[in-house]
Amino acid sequence: MPHTLEMTRTFNAPPARIFACFTNKEEWSGWAGSRDVPGEITLLEPRVGGRYRMVMHRPDGVEMAVGGVFQVLEEPSRLAFTWKWEHGQDTTLITIFLRDVDGKTEMHFRHEGFASEDDRNNHNKGWVDALDKLEAFVAAGKRQKGAVLEGAA
Repeated sequence: MPHTLEMTRTFNAPPARIFACFTNKEEWSGWAGSRDVPGEITLLEPRVGGRYRMVMHRPDGVEMAVGGVFQVLEEPSRLAFTWKWEHGQDTTLITIFLRDVDGKTEMHFRHEGFASEDDRNNHNKGWVDALDKLEAFVAAGKRQKGAVLEGAA
């Protein structure tokens, strides 16, 4: 039976801002990847049927790529996309629900279809790190590697 990863997070930004962090190449590149393995969005076609590709840069210099296809884009409340490592066999599905709660965003994040509990648990660590980075990115406008967004206060 496939395994599912689910979590709920709150971000100090409106849903449209969080939605853009998955549909704008510069925005997503600003926080993609885990704490130790920054990601770079090399392809982004933000439309249903459009593709994306993220390259993860490991500290040892090895690059790993993941990509998929957008299934749902309902700005600013819901998006879904497939997720497949280029070196892997399994295609999983990520669905993100965004809800306005007093000007902040409650995100319900679901990543489903993992073949094993270990695979789910490894992705859980990566997504917890990535969403921590997203929280810092929208709060302070800080990009990875210390760069600052234009116009950030």
